[in-house]
Amino acid sequence: MTGERSIRWRLVLLFCLTAGVLLGISYAGLYVVFQRVINGQFDRRLSEVATPIIADLAGDPNDKDVDLLNIPDEYFEVLDLSGKVLQRSRNLAQDLPIATSEGFQTVQLPNIGEVRAAVIPFQAGEYSWLFVAAGSTRESNEALAALRRFALVLLPATLLLTAAVFGFYSNQLLAKIDVVVRQLRQFVSDASHELRTPLAVLQGETELLLSRRRSTEEYESAARDMEGELKKLTRIVDGLFTLSMADAGQLRIAPEPLYLEEILEESCALALPLATHKKIHIERDLQRDVLFNGDATFLRQLFLIFLDNAIKYSHSGSRVRVTLTRNETVHVSFQDEGIGISRENLPRIFERFFREAPPTETQSGGLGLAIAQAIVQAHNGSIECTSETGVGSLFTIRLP
Repeated sequence: MTGERSIRWRLVLLFCLTAGVLLGISYAGLYVVFQRVINGQFDRRLSEVATPIIADLAGDPNDKDVDLLNIPDEYFEVLDLSGKVLQRSRNLAQDLPIATSEGFQTVQLPNIGEVRAAVIPFQAGEYSWLFVAAGSTRESNEALAALRRFALVLLPATLLLTAAVFGFYSNQLLAKIDVVVRQLRQFVSDASHELRTPLAVLQGETELLLSRRRSTEEYESAARDMEGELKKLTRIVDGLFTLSMADAGQLRIAPEPLYLEEILEESCALALPLATHKKIHIERDLQRDVLFNGDATFLRQLFLIFLDNAIKYSHSGSRVRVTLTRNETVHVSFQDEGIGISRENLPRIFERFFREAPPTETQSGGLGLAIAQAIVQAHNGSIECTSETGVGSLFTIRLP
């Protein structure tokens, strides 16, 4: 638990650092763009204000109208090329401290503050003069300051909210990963246990055969035992491969139109020798002409898994009932009179390698119901089970 909490906090911290840097860069970029827009609009306004005044001065160089201008937060001067002030608006108590080069400048004035000025050369008759249109940047600076304050408040708030959301979902993600890891560990442990037994038998038989010369009958008996264990290994490996494909979403079925009662009849015929050996009667109540679009090979394997389990876990002389009906959906049921499944273990029967009863040799090495569930899900169906200990079990497959 401590390790999980440490990982979670490290993930949250790393995410917050990354998100903080990205958000900081985003806000800084937004501020720079906004600042350029504000300054560009201010400079255009200065140029627009200066245009009619310059036109009036160019038409009448002797006119002293600039000396009469008194517009709040707007300041004007007329200079000669040497920088001498020829005219100055009434609201200017002193000359603007600007350079005589054409363009835009930002200067500081006592009691006024920061001022942005546009220096524009023009021709007034035979004179070459400079016209200066300036304006206080107070409003622009206030807008930029408001944006900075807003960003300083919004950035940590956004970061905290993002961290909270990420922390919530990272908890869920880590919990799911923990469940998957636990399942994987359990699966590997169970698979190792299941494979260890046949491998140990094979190794023992091999060492026994090699310890001294044996008779032909002894070699044949050992070979049959080894063949049985190899078949068991093959079934386990095939089952694991099928489940791994299903887990990866790559369990490919080849659906084709078929009659389910025919597949069920074939499956019952294949299970008949095992049922006869245990003196178990297979009863069939199959609706005819039940057309279904499915994979015949996988469906046959599916039905054999339930028949095999029903026979293996039923008492000698009992019966297994197989039914097939079709209403809005197709129902295939397998009912036995076997040992049943306890209430507490019923939710676990589809887990891999889980067995309610002591292990016996089954068709799929403890993977049968897990494989059955994967096949049914690949056909967009579902499986239901009801069971009572000592009475029997009923498995119902629902297919669309």
